[in-house]
Amino acid sequence: MPNDEVVFLNPRTCGIYKNGGIRYKTDPATGERTSEVDNEMIEAVNSYLRSQRSEGESHVPIEPIFESKVLVPTYYDERYSQGINEFLSTLDLEAISIGELLDQRIIKIRGGHGSPANDQRRGSIPYIKVSDIRGLRINVNPTNLVSEVVAKRFWGGEDSQLRAWDLITPNRASSNIGEFAILLPREEKIVITKEVFVIRILNNSLWSPFYLLWALSLRVVREQWRRIALMQTNREDCGERYKEIILPMPKNKRWAESVSKPFREYFTLLAEAKGRFIAQIAEDPFNYVANVYSSTYAMSEIDEEENNSME
Repeated sequence: MPNDEVVFLNPRTCGIYKNGGIRYKTDPATGERTSEVDNEMIEAVNSYLRSQRSEGESHVPIEPIFESKVLVPTYYDERYSQGINEFLSTLDLEAISIGELLDQRIIKIRGGHGSPANDQRRGSIPYIKVSDIRGLRINVNPTNLVSEVVAKRFWGGEDSQLRAWDLITPNRASSNIGEFAILLPREEKIVITKEVFVIRILNNSLWSPFYLLWALSLRVVREQWRRIALMQTNREDCGERYKEIILPMPKNKRWAESVSKPFREYFTLLAEAKGRFIAQIAEDPFNYVANVYSSTYAMSEIDEEENNSME
């Protein structure tokens, strides 16, 4: 019926661990058991049967559920939005969603390139997997390098269409969905797995890549990704739900530059140091191991000659 509602219970501890041990409800600060029942699922069900509302319980009208096509309790758990709402209220900030940023053409988002087969991973151009996105940076694995011919095949042209200061996060099949890395200058020549979002700031006076990275790195923002990254069969997936992520609107340009200053200074200094390193190793007469070149994303002429002869 149109006026019906669905009740969702979303216990955060439920069932057993991988080793078969019972997963009890514990205090996050001490790790000590806080419930006399086996787990939070039983506690939530017992509370519901007693008409007592438990944490994570949601009552949702049936129509929006049909519209969203989501029947997962986590998605309707209001606890994932409490942090950002309190943050915005405390700092007197307005909210804006990723979807609104797209609609207003403040940002644009695209996917990655694809996944070269294992037997194609011989060369000097890094292939970046979702597991390589850690600690605000992309990790180059010297065993995952491809030739320029293979790279261009995945790029669909002469270059990767990536740009310095693009932000990248996994969007499926990864536990680190919502963890962002930023591309430095000279890091654009890479192949990225298709299962990512690449976010680019368009011309805008208020927003910069560093402010966006600051906002996306806030704990209250990261918590929201846990709500929208749901399991699809046996893999995490965002779908179109990523557009619901709420970010703080900058008060003004000066304020945005102030809060994001540590991000700007760190990554611009890192880019300058990397540029000097690349220039120096490019001019010296020595031949280094593959991960020196791949870590700097500087092309090794020797590696390229070898790979071109193999094509």
